[in-house]
Amino acid sequence: MASDILHIKDGFYFEVPRFLWRSNRKQASDFPAWFVRLDPDFQDWQAGQLVVQLQEAGVPEGTLSGLVDSWKAWQHSNHKNEGWPLQAYLDKVVSDAKVKAGKWVAKNAPGAAEPLKAYLAAHPEVEQPWFFDLISTPDGLKKWEGIKSSLGQSSVVDAYVKEHSEDWGPEKIASYNKSLDGKVLIPQPFGTLRNAYEAESGFCISRYMIIEVVVALLLFFVFRWLAKRMKSNDAPKGKAWNFLEGFVQAVRNEMVVPAMGEHDADRFMPFLWTIFFFILGCNLMGMVPWVGSPTAALGTTAALAGLVFLVGLIFGVKAFGVAGYLKNICPELGLPWYLAFWVVPLLWVIEFASLFIKHAVLAVRLLMNMGAGHLVLLGILGIGISVPAALGLSTGGWLGVAGISVIGTTILSFLEVFVAFLQAYVFTFLAALFIGSAIHHH
Repeated sequence: MASDILHIKDGFYFEVPRFLWRSNRKQASDFPAWFVRLDPDFQDWQAGQLVVQLQEAGVPEGTLSGLVDSWKAWQHSNHKNEGWPLQAYLDKVVSDAKVKAGKWVAKNAPGAAEPLKAYLAAHPEVEQPWFFDLISTPDGLKKWEGIKSSLGQSSVVDAYVKEHSEDWGPEKIASYNKSLDGKVLIPQPFGTLRNAYEAESGFCISRYMIIEVVVALLLFFVFRWLAKRMKSNDAPKGKAWNFLEGFVQAVRNEMVVPAMGEHDADRFMPFLWTIFFFILGCNLMGMVPWVGSPTAALGTTAALAGLVFLVGLIFGVKAFGVAGYLKNICPELGLPWYLAFWVVPLLWVIEFASLFIKHAVLAVRLLMNMGAGHLVLLGILGIGISVPAALGLSTGGWLGVAGISVIGTTILSFLEVFVAFLQAYVFTFLAALFIGSAIHHH
């Protein structure tokens, strides 16, 4: 239903030891709707409903005889296809055909007004040809969209549970409860899930979203407290005040000032200081058991890098104007005109491309460093389980290998704490450098 690698990525649940959170659901209606939708019996029942509705839409019964078998063969042909319903299979047939049609038309019929029709005319052996006939007309397409919409309603799951709740015997329920043991599911009031790792529609709340909000709230209350103390103009008192103010001064003097100069440092300190502490907080959350680090997800790091890009763009345009900002992308070379005529445009294109590339690298660098650290810890700790099982070691041998893996993981965990601080420093320093280059002449 989902790749094993997703277990170390973002998801729509918090995972804790199984004995701390047992799933004690008694019947089908007690399980989440998305979980019921992944049940093979439900999908078979839903496929039957779909076939009936297709017949009502005017599709001849004979053309649908092998549809369900083709769908199941497609599900088992690739791990990524597991758990997808019949309607998703039919949509995938069309999307694959459109991709092939685009390539075929570019090579064989570049002047074709409708690539898909041209491709189908030349390839009558295409999979599920009746489906292309159905959606080729506005009326047929409207019927198909209506069928999909009706099958996606929560009432479909309710109807199945009402009719087939007794079919979920004790063995199936026990198996499903075991798969949900240790998973604290996050309520989804604004969206629906396809599984525990993928959203299907609406706005779905993930584990990393909650962690990011927690980090943001912690920063808000901590630095609100610090701001009140500093506003009093008294000398710093107490360990917390001295520690936080010293940290802020370190961000300013060791990261921001060297990157963009004394004059502009204070203008951008609120933004860069927030970036630093937010990244640091997210990084350190990865060291808390059963929580996770949001900076190990591309969505988080890409959003942070995007903010840096927007700040540089907005203040760069504000400083030089649109034309001046674009001109400033290419540094002054002092070349004679006959060389500048050829070199400067080429260099400008390279620098313009690097403007986007360096921000993309900013996001990927943080992602890779945080994700790689967690993978290494996971791999070393896994040695204590996988190696003894694979080699059939005795209890003494198992204790030896497990002990070494635990000690190794503990040592590397201290290194991970250092990396958490280092990556927050590197990201903030580079962010200050990029913004500084956007607001200063080269």
